[in-house]
Amino acid sequence: MTLELEDPTGVHAHTTQTSQQILLSAPAPGTSRLKVTIDHPDYVTQVVTVRLGTAPFYWDNRNCELVTSPNRTDLTITMGRVRQAPVVAEPFGGKAAGDQSGVFYQGAKEYVILRSLLRSATTGVGLVYDVRTLKEAAAPGGGPSSTLTIAKNDGWDRFSTADSTITLASNGGYLWLEYGSVTGKRPKEPRFLIAVWAPAITSPVPQEGLDCIVYFSPSTATADFPRSAYPYRVNYPYTVFPKDTKKQPYIDIAYRHLIFNHGYALALTASKKPALIVMPIFPAVPDGKESSRQMWQPFNSQEGLHRLLLEITQFLHGFGYAHNSGFSRWQGASAPEGGLPALPIPPAFSSTNQPRPKIRNVTLAGFSSGISGLFPVISTAAIQDSSKYPAAFFAADAKLFNDIWRELWDLDFELKEMATGIRRAALEKALLTWLGAGRERRLRMHHSGHTTGDVRPATLFPEIAKLAKTVTAPAAAGDSWAEEWRDLSGRWSLAFYSVAYLLAKDRPRDLQPVIPKLTDLEARKAVHPFTAAIGFGHAAQLRLG
Repeated sequence: MTLELEDPTGVHAHTTQTSQQILLSAPAPGTSRLKVTIDHPDYVTQVVTVRLGTAPFYWDNRNCELVTSPNRTDLTITMGRVRQAPVVAEPFGGKAAGDQSGVFYQGAKEYVILRSLLRSATTGVGLVYDVRTLKEAAAPGGGPSSTLTIAKNDGWDRFSTADSTITLASNGGYLWLEYGSVTGKRPKEPRFLIAVWAPAITSPVPQEGLDCIVYFSPSTATADFPRSAYPYRVNYPYTVFPKDTKKQPYIDIAYRHLIFNHGYALALTASKKPALIVMPIFPAVPDGKESSRQMWQPFNSQEGLHRLLLEITQFLHGFGYAHNSGFSRWQGASAPEGGLPALPIPPAFSSTNQPRPKIRNVTLAGFSSGISGLFPVISTAAIQDSSKYPAAFFAADAKLFNDIWRELWDLDFELKEMATGIRRAALEKALLTWLGAGRERRLRMHHSGHTTGDVRPATLFPEIAKLAKTVTAPAAAGDSWAEEWRDLSGRWSLAFYSVAYLLAKDRPRDLQPVIPKLTDLEARKAVHPFTAAIGFGHAAQLRLG
């Protein structure tokens, strides 16, 4: 800790190593400024400047709290384990290989791929997206409201939908973050890459706090990703793979899910129910039982996820994310580069404590084999390997997490036990147990024939089928069928679509998400991510907010 006091005679600095609170006597008359810098090998450096003199005092770090009483003034500084991911200029000639020092950027320090997704390359104006989401409507011929219409129709006309026009760059910001051992002083300890989409906050944050959606993408243990062993310092996260390209697969996966292909940020914006989307990017571990045991840790536990969300919301608070805040420093613009620190936050002195917003509602969502990361959270409170992920650095209260965990979204979970090791009956039981553990909990399930083999839901989920519900099942048209179940109180819903129901003869141009076309290459495979996209959009519309 370094303390600097400025008075008429100059600046007086003192550095000390301590794990205790520091007690200072009253500054000498005329002292105008106190600057505190805290360096710690396990936490990101924090700096705060306090303007002294007559009360009230002003300070410039939102991660600090200053409380004045008649006899003393207490300054509390909250340390964190999240920082902006570093950036590095795109490789000359467009080719590189192996580990890189950060996310590639281009031009005015903006993440390369994201730049092309948010703004016009020629004008710099925000790109406009046409977005389609499912909506509730009266079923043809009467009956309960549903998103389904007529199976013999084509493509989107089999659904009840609503269209939105969205300029994504005007409705939020994107950050690549590192979480864990991010100071560079503990190279034998892990740090993880986290993607965050944060919506623009257009009204004061409710007293109850912010909403968060944690998204589990499919496992990265495929041929598209380089393998990385604990502590994940090699071949992850900024590695170019394959060599002689500029492809950073651990970066690209989040863009595919959050911005294009799945388009979750677009669907969330269309819902008009803002929430942070937090997407941990987990490395592909080497083959072997011990490595496989590390897969998804510490994010496959309630303690681990709670700490992640607390750290991210604390970082965003200090970063200036708030009501009516802008996004000029996002998308890599202020990220560290070449070993230099991140660009400092413009000074914003205040005499009022601004505590970190609470976390109100948490949603866990998973797609495909992402079930392998999400499923254990249902019954796992503590981090499994505390030797590699000590509670002091990676855990927070599991009970408090359960109190705010409101929703679970099954976005076409992989249902084959051979692929995930999860029996379907065990999944069904766990989902029902979780749903029944709290009155305010919500369960959303969307499945395609890709994961169900075009089997009807009553066969695959017989216990859920026994629950009181409404059923909408338009008359099948050959192999094209769909079925939707609704809880009478709205607490849970389930939708199954055959592969044929999700294939279109024709489709609108430039409409997100892109419905698979019969003539597309691997069209039947494409129904899998499309189901996740429409499922996310519909769940976002129904989400507690």
